Amino acid sequence: MPPTDPQIQTLRLYAELITRRETLAGRLTFAHGAQSSATGLPAAVSIAGGTTLLLDPDNATVKSVFRTGGLDFVVNTLDEAIRVLKNEVRKHTPLSVALTSDPSVILAEMRERGIQPDFEVSIGEIPTNLALTTLSLEIHNGLIQPTEHALAWLAARDWTETWLPTETTADLRTLDERLAASLVSHVADTHRRQWLSRISHYQRPAAKSGRAIWLTPSEQSAIAS
Repeated sequence: MPPTDPQIQTLRLYAELITRRETLAGRLTFAHGAQSSATGLPAAVSIAGGTTLLLDPDNATVKSVFRTGGLDFVVNTLDEAIRVLKNEVRKHTPLSVALTSDPSVILAEMRERGIQPDFEVSIGEIPTNLALTTLSLEIHNGLIQPTEHALAWLAARDWTETWLPTETTADLRTLDERLAASLVSHVADTHRRQWLSRISHYQRPAAKSGRAIWLTPSEQSAIAS
């Protein structure tokens, strides 16, 4: 599996989120730190139905993620971020906002105003203790490491993280159609169907790309045939 493809990070983050709550609709997830916007977290939260606020001072990274669809809005002040997010949280609409100001200043302002997100995802950063629940994740060799909690959740379903390479975007569309058709019979399998229907919106595929997804061994054999 190619470690550089952002789908891998996003799929792992998606697993960490949905194993703890079936849907993030109406919930605000928070993260901070340089290049936090490039972790795949905004896409993972949106695919899970939630809203995201990121504090990322790295303007170049933020703009790059925004151009590829991984972020919905980029703002400069906390007031702007709150204005964009509050209605979407209330309406249970997926949305991500990156705030490019100095994180230490914004964190102090959030504490002063009593802003408390539902979740904080800390990836290689010291948690802020602002959120009701904090999920701390580690990165090794450039990849987020799945927690035992997520691995157990996948094992219970006999799902394995799988990379299916494609040569063109047309091939990828065909692959997605095959995968979607194979999951139709899985009535309760909303998580994989949600992933397939939304991932291309938040992470536009490269010319030579592929699809990351969880599959059982029998599903892997069927797709390969």
